Amino acid sequence: MLAVWGNVLTLFNVITAMVGSVLIYDSFFYRRHGGTRFWGVMLLWYLLVSLAMFNQLKGVPPTGEAVLNCLMNTLLILLLYRARWDRAFFVAVTAYALCSVPYYWIEWGVMQGLGLEYSEMVWNIPLYSVVFVAKSLVYLLLGVVIRRLHRPLPETDTPARVWVPLAGIFPFMTLIAYYGARTHIGEESEAWQGALAILDVVNVAALILFDRLERSAIDREQLVAAAERARVQDENLQALTQAYAAQRKLTHDFRACLTTLSGLLEQEDLPAARAYLEELKVRQTERVLLVNTHNAAVDAILNQKGYAGQHRGIDLRFTVNDLSALRLPAVDVTLVLGNLLDNALEACTALPPQDRWVEVRVIYHGQGNPPVLSLSVVNPSRPVKVVNGQIPTGKGDALQHGYGLGNVQEILTRYHAESTFFYENGRFVFSADWPDQPR
Repeated sequence: MLAVWGNVLTLFNVITAMVGSVLIYDSFFYRRHGGTRFWGVMLLWYLLVSLAMFNQLKGVPPTGEAVLNCLMNTLLILLLYRARWDRAFFVAVTAYALCSVPYYWIEWGVMQGLGLEYSEMVWNIPLYSVVFVAKSLVYLLLGVVIRRLHRPLPETDTPARVWVPLAGIFPFMTLIAYYGARTHIGEESEAWQGALAILDVVNVAALILFDRLERSAIDREQLVAAAERARVQDENLQALTQAYAAQRKLTHDFRACLTTLSGLLEQEDLPAARAYLEELKVRQTERVLLVNTHNAAVDAILNQKGYAGQHRGIDLRFTVNDLSALRLPAVDVTLVLGNLLDNALEACTALPPQDRWVEVRVIYHGQGNPPVLSLSVVNPSRPVKVVNGQIPTGKGDALQHGYGLGNVQEILTRYHAESTFFYENGRFVFSADWPDQPR
């Protein structure tokens, strides 16, 4: 009968430990799978681990058992959640400590309150059963509290922040405290257990703090990106407005020109008509659209930058084709083109007037599977250093190309586009092949 009751309590502990751990893991990571698949793998994992711990780890030092348990739980997190290994290890150690520390202090409180030795408490079956259930429920309650305090960060493709290595000290300090608590007895053990309890609180606070710092950084980046999108859209609107105004003026002038030419031809004054046409050619120094790709957004950004280049004395040479079939989001395409052309114009501005030119190719290859948008921007520039695919931050002309290039690479990476850039023979070259398909 005692054996059956012991198995029931063990199963209850396994289930509460599993649910408590899942609540903690869910507080910091998104699951890879959901529903019965997730819970089936989780339950099978805990049953197998519990069986292995009971049968195979007899004689293994408590610290070794703790380290092995934390590593196995780290593997479980990586298997079932979308997580980095360093953060998975941090959470696994924190969850293990949160499970073990309440066990000690609940037992200690009962023994102190009732004046019992550990052996007396264990052999008092009803009392120990209550204590055992209380320990399991406390861990479950801690999981509920943490889940309410924190939600996982939104998923991004950005690399880890600079403060991530600092987080590594917390799980290792926790394991050291656990070693001290399990290898000492009496008052020394209580001191180590106290330190371990404090570290539990610190670990949870550190996890939440680091995630909030990460969330703040993401929010700042989104604000910068939103401001950049607003700037590009405003420039596009201005370009379209200018083109529309020029079109209206040209339409009005065209009617007047037709009237004059008609009058000269009616009078059969061909020399005057020829002279009038030549004068019109001289005055017509600017077309309404420098570029026409049949894509309103791309036309807006290319023409706007083209007019800006003309005002700076920069010769922009466009090679384009029909982009009417392009399906990529207009905002992302104009952000990439806008940043690349801004960098090229800034670099040319620092050069002598005779060296100011930019070659721009925007070609749509619709026959591919998927179709591909090929981009290329080439311009003369003062020397630019490219190190490991990056332009180091510093003063001088490097910043003229470095500005905005991170945004360009981030957008292209999201679409799995292939891109390259380099400086050679006085020219800066950027090219990319951008698959025209949803992310």
